[in-house]
Amino acid sequence: MAEEATTPFLQIYLGVAELDDQTTSWTDTDNESVDVDFSSLPTAGFELEYLFGRGFVHWGINPGGSVSWKNEDITFSGSLTKNSGGTITYEADNSLLLVELHLGGYLRGRISERITTYLSAGPMIMYGYHEVEDENYTETPPSGSPARSPTSDNSDSSDVAVGFYSRAGVDFEIGDNRYLGLGLRYISTELDFDRTIGKIDVTGPQYVLTYSARL
Repeated sequence: MAEEATTPFLQIYLGVAELDDQTTSWTDTDNESVDVDFSSLPTAGFELEYLFGRGFVHWGINPGGSVSWKNEDITFSGSLTKNSGGTITYEADNSLLLVELHLGGYLRGRISERITTYLSAGPMIMYGYHEVEDENYTETPPSGSPARSPTSDNSDSSDVAVGFYSRAGVDFEIGDNRYLGLGLRYISTELDFDRTIGKIDVTGPQYVLTYSARL
């Protein structure tokens, strides 16, 4: 029990981030609204739990971090209602990288001899990088006029922003202070990729499989 009070609890995880689809403004279409459909982003990360208080529910601080990434063709679509009322289809080779670090508080309690559950939340700081290569779009006016398909230069953009995270899950003991578990994380912030797709809300859940052990 003394070891539990002095040594941190480490959790590592793998999963997917399902960011919320949204609408943003894209400078290549004169700041018209464009719908952004995010696909699943692979995610990996770690959590540390430092015990400060114990009882029926233990509590302490929870530093950690994660990285999510994607590199594939992504299609954006939208309607140009302000000017022509037509539609656009935007295709590009996109690279998206999200790295976050956080520090919050946690609660952890035992619901049976071999099962524990936890909850934590707090502020985070996120770095995002977005690169676009070989981008092109097709604009189709509703009047039947010929479609145009301009091609834009390659570009990239990055930003750093503050947001918040939360996490919850359940751990199943598989050995002496070793656990496998399931977790749900939630992140929320706004990044401004001013040279590519503009401001986007990086918001949504992360579904993860976890392995935990006391160091």
